[in-house]
Amino acid sequence: MITLEGPHMGLNDSRSTNRVQMWNTWNVTTTETVEHMLGWIAEVARGAPGGKLKNLVFRCHGAPAYLQCGEGIRRSDTGLFSALSGLVDKIWFSACQVGYITPGTGGNPGPASGDGNMFCSEIARAANCYVVAGTELQVIGVNRTLPYGCLDTYEGLVLSYGPSGTVTWSRRYPSTYNRGSSGWARNPD
Repeated sequence: MITLEGPHMGLNDSRSTNRVQMWNTWNVTTTETVEHMLGWIAEVARGAPGGKLKNLVFRCHGAPAYLQCGEGIRRSDTGLFSALSGLVDKIWFSACQVGYITPGTGGNPGPASGDGNMFCSEIARAANCYVVAGTELQVIGVNRTLPYGCLDTYEGLVLSYGPSGTVTWSRRYPSTYNRGSSGWARNPD
């Protein structure tokens, strides 16, 4: 488990069977627009102790350069994250493959194909904060609510982008999907 410093906020998309619990937790419906989500996050951040959030978690399904949260967040939406500039220290994408670059797509935006590296880099620059995202499928179980203030450990390669949009660190966690012929294994969290 990754323990996050508060104040923190978690957005749980209604299509995800797993949930995070944060200082402020929002169960996002499929009709929420990106503008509304970011506006509400900014409002919560302004009302947080110290006037900002230390950590913001998007818990949803994902694909390269795409978050299935609300109506969906695509690469064409990255500039809208400027609404969070100065209000969030770090954004965590707890979703499959968000940071992955789909080979042969030329970075075309959209579900299941795109340049996740540019998606995360552009969000980090627009929001002027750190962004953490995985590049592989994430396996955390079904109908699971994580402990308060915690995020499950990532699977596979994870990248952190700084406010300038460059990668500041990377880490490779064990991967359920890349274990070869030895079969499936479960994330220890």
